[in-house]
Amino acid sequence: MINVITKTILYSMSDILDKLNSLKENVIKLNEKIDSTNLENKLLKNQQSQLVSEKSELIKKNETAKSHLRALLERIDNIKDYGKD
Repeated sequence: MINVITKTILYSMSDILDKLNSLKENVIKLNEKIDSTNLENKLLKNQQSQLVSEKSELIKKNETAKSHLRALLERIDNIKDYGKD
């Protein structure tokens, strides 16, 4: 009877160790996934920051081009008006 109890306890201990090892592996994989996700998040934030900066620069260039175009159109209108007198 003691031998059966010992085998049962040993089997239970072995099963517990297997589950602990499996849990350990899962925790390691989860940590790797977290690290990977954190890196991806950092890269995406950097990319977003660059895109926001590029957008701001393009808006400034667009406004400058609009201003130059308005000035050019105004000069053309002035030339047209000058010829009417």
